Amino acid sequence: MTAVGFVPSAPLLVPDVAGGSATLDAELRESCREVVRRLASAADDAITVVAPLSAATTWTAGATWGFEGFGVARRPHDPRPRLPWPLAIGDWLLDDVGWSGERRYVGVAADGSAMNDVVRSRAVLAVGDGSARRTEKAPGHFDDRAEAFDATIAAAIAAGDLAGLRSLDATLAADLLCAGAPVWRWLAGTLADRQVTESDLLADAAPYGVAYFAGFWRLSG
Repeated sequence: MTAVGFVPSAPLLVPDVAGGSATLDAELRESCREVVRRLASAADDAITVVAPLSAATTWTAGATWGFEGFGVARRPHDPRPRLPWPLAIGDWLLDDVGWSGERRYVGVAADGSAMNDVVRSRAVLAVGDGSARRTEKAPGHFDDRAEAFDATIAAAIAAGDLAGLRSLDATLAADLLCAGAPVWRWLAGTLADRQVTESDLLADAAPYGVAYFAGFWRLSG
């Protein structure tokens, strides 16, 4: 693995899903596109999308994104099986930037387990959100621990701090409804013997009470 991209699993990244509010999230969307562009330039022939799911699983390259569950039909219709939406967000971003290479899909369970040999991929797109308790209107309502917790995540991504991601408190992450924590902890564990040589945090925002990050790492070793 030589490169990692970090993006949120926010459906609002897809303009058709965001609808009339799409312009409000244009800056976050463009940051995510830039992350995936960098990832694509660092990849050889495959990118693996990794996202939090209810159970550890893998999906074949024959599946694709679709947001019918959000009331948006895919046009033109595509008969392929649909990916779970966290993986679908990553898949949509790959399409959006014109990636034409191979794709692999891995789901990481809440306990951080994953059925995969993803380290074969040179490039990994890690999909996941921070806490969902930043404001009273957030999905989990307000928790005064959420902002500091998210700041720790943002700092770790910005600094390429593998130990910082690996040491995220799983119990606190669950309390704060941080869906991305299992993915980040698993990723940091997988890369325990590697070195991040380039790190960039392109976005750190919580516009709807949910923390969203966009970042890019280059690795060596």
